[in-house]
Amino acid sequence: MSPDDPTKKKKKSVKFAEEEPPKTEEKSKKTKNGKKIEVSVDLGGKDEKEVTGRKRKQRQKKTQAEKRQKLMEGLVGPQVDKMDFESEHKTFADFGLDERILKSIGELGWENATQVQESLISLALENKNIMGRARTGSGKTGAFLIPLVQKLIAESKTNDGSIGPSAVVIAPTKELVTQIYKLFVKLAQALPFLQAINLCDINEEENSVWLEDHSHVVISTPGKLLRMCSIRPEYCSLVQYLVMDEADLLLSFGYEEEMIKIRSKLPSTYQCVMTSATLKDDMTTLKKLFMTGPVITIKLTEGDLPNSDQLTQYQLTCGSDEERFAILVAMYKLKLIVGRSILFVNSIDRCYKLMLILRVFGLKSCILNSAMPANSRCHVINQFNEGAYQIVIASDVSDADGSKLKDLEPEGTEQKEKKSKKSGSKKLDKESGVSRGIDFHHVSNVVNFDFPETTDAYIHRVGRTARGFNKGTALSFCTPQERPHLETIQDEINAQMGRKVLQPYEFRIKELDTFLLRTREALAKCTKGVIKKARLKEIRQEMMRSANLQTFFAKNEREKLLMQTDCHPVMLKINSPAIADVTPYMVPEALRGMDFSAPGNKHRRYNMGQKHRQKLKHKFQKKGKDPLKTFTI
Repeated sequence: MSPDDPTKKKKKSVKFAEEEPPKTEEKSKKTKNGKKIEVSVDLGGKDEKEVTGRKRKQRQKKTQAEKRQKLMEGLVGPQVDKMDFESEHKTFADFGLDERILKSIGELGWENATQVQESLISLALENKNIMGRARTGSGKTGAFLIPLVQKLIAESKTNDGSIGPSAVVIAPTKELVTQIYKLFVKLAQALPFLQAINLCDINEEENSVWLEDHSHVVISTPGKLLRMCSIRPEYCSLVQYLVMDEADLLLSFGYEEEMIKIRSKLPSTYQCVMTSATLKDDMTTLKKLFMTGPVITIKLTEGDLPNSDQLTQYQLTCGSDEERFAILVAMYKLKLIVGRSILFVNSIDRCYKLMLILRVFGLKSCILNSAMPANSRCHVINQFNEGAYQIVIASDVSDADGSKLKDLEPEGTEQKEKKSKKSGSKKLDKESGVSRGIDFHHVSNVVNFDFPETTDAYIHRVGRTARGFNKGTALSFCTPQERPHLETIQDEINAQMGRKVLQPYEFRIKELDTFLLRTREALAKCTKGVIKKARLKEIRQEMMRSANLQTFFAKNEREKLLMQTDCHPVMLKINSPAIADVTPYMVPEALRGMDFSAPGNKHRRYNMGQKHRQKLKHKFQKKGKDPLKTFTI
């Protein structure tokens, strides 16, 4: 038994490790006597480092926020002068512009200046700081670009762009940046010595372009401009002309940190111009920060929206979401909505759901949302403007009040970070937006399929039609859940316009029973899995259009063929193949007698038979010319 005793002693020695925690308690007691209380927590080395790192970041954020608050409180607001402007019906030649600029304006087809252009061009040429509010489609982009080009003709002699640009134009979305850049190129096409750059078109890997840029004008989003300033710290030190398009969105909380950093890179004095359709006259802290002198706010006689003779606005009440889909399909199939249209929804999944339902009924459409890359969004806008699509389904993330940007903000707390990691949701592009400033060509109708939540969002959405001197129609669907939004927006718009603007659009749902049954069948097949499949197909199509993958596909043709065969559009599996046809019994009594057949389907069978007969005739003629087959004895 003697050999067993030492083993027992060894087992007792193992218990000595269990007596270690009391030592930590003794240490904690000693610290209590020394007026320091410490709580000992058993954590691994990595967890302790993570906790300390998070605490340091939180302290840094708090100190930075306190410094910003002190700076904002110490700001003194500039002198603000309001100017009521009335149109004098000036032409562009009356402003004393350079002949080369007038030539390019004439090539664009602009004859007379609008109210915004009359007021803003003359004040900008006098080096005034301006806050201009004008309705969508009134020519605000041309109003601030024309005086900018005129000033740069003189500035280009003193500043060659080696250190930095003389003018900076900031816009909240990449689509709007590309649109402003294209218009600047057209206005300055007779002035080849003026160079402009769109920072949104440059990849982050192209370091030579970021370092060697010598442009006189930079058009960018806040994020891209900050990246350029981080590479070249003195890039914005010579700026004399700053333009902030859609300034109310740029000065909202979604871009606050970025705009404060940009202001620190700018010189002490420069000319500042802010424009938007929903810009308010009050001087917020960010407006005080960017304005370096007296400010003139332009108040035009025209309202935020066009008059009723130019823009017709309707609101249509629906009992449920099924009725909303059925009425929209019926209006397209019965040709009550004709021309190019933009359909606005409130989420990305609704985009794909509406696209799949319209595709079942033979209506071709394209999609724009913040989950798509910037190149794909610009490609869709160009295709729509060129006439490849008649319907665009768009979802907006960046609203005027920033309500939709809350989901995009980096969350500081640990719980929110854990939630975002668990959900695994894709990060949306904050610098995307369709309802803000984008000029869609010849849009006849805007349909708010999901009713907007704010008045500013409604104004920007409806402003995609009736632009310039063109006419348009706006139709807004409303369910009982969306009724409070309708009432508030209706009261505010009626107060602005001075009369009742939103007219009720009445529809007898009983006459659309067949459309309702068919859309119900299609909605039953449109599950979450089908929507996910449609989104994956969209990603594959974007990969096929990617310029970076063209070299890969050139070397690997098999991969390209596999991608092409797998890029067919997703279709809902409907039992009835003739679901898209409009039969006479489906048409309401008031519309009977009209032709509702789909365009291009007339005489299809006859044409197919005629082609087949022509082939046989050609084969018979060829056979008749062969001497061996026609030889007779």
